[in-house]
Amino acid sequence: MALRDRSDSTPIEAMALEEVPVLPLAALNALPQLHGEATQAANLAAFLDATVNAAGALVLLAMAALTFFAGTALKPCFIWSVLVLLAICALLRSYIRSTAAAFDRVPMAEAAKDLRAILLYAGLAWGSGAFLVLSPATDPLSAVIFAALPSLTLSLLLKDREGALAFLAPVTAVSVAAAILQSWPDSGLAVALLLMLQSAIAAHALLRGRTARAGLPDGLALR
Repeated sequence: MALRDRSDSTPIEAMALEEVPVLPLAALNALPQLHGEATQAANLAAFLDATVNAAGALVLLAMAALTFFAGTALKPCFIWSVLVLLAICALLRSYIRSTAAAFDRVPMAEAAKDLRAILLYAGLAWGSGAFLVLSPATDPLSAVIFAALPSLTLSLLLKDREGALAFLAPVTAVSVAAAILQSWPDSGLAVALLLMLQSAIAAHALLRGRTARAGLPDGLALR
């Protein structure tokens, strides 16, 4: 009878609330941290998954550069092609290794670190084309397209602040050095345009990286 009286007098909602265990405050406070770790893992996975697209884009851009901008002999163009091909192979190898890590965050973080180092080499390899591929009499527009187009393409494909800057920085530095050392026609204009466009691409990558690392929405804040 007591059980019957309780079922008759106690609302169903109240009984359900009594049966739900109360989470400790420490567990609730850990939810934002868990959300941040899950977001970081998702960003790393997207960065690593974009490696194939980045490698394919470099192949197409290298072919276009040799077709439209090559102004030197066959041997330096071949050397540059080998340097870029090594970077492409390293990107693909990094992707194959990263797929074995699945969604284990620590190996993914290590794979992302290795990938950024590969992108640094890829930037150096691509930038060397300013010496090996571009003609000493190249015009500023060709020089800007040669340096800025791959930087923008990889920045949009990879969507990773450190990765984009790892490629962009050496491309910019080597291209500017080539403009100065080889005394390109209108080298001052070429350097100014290079620095302006590459700075804009870098600012875009930094801004997007800051947005991706923003805090939790107000609705998820527990403190």
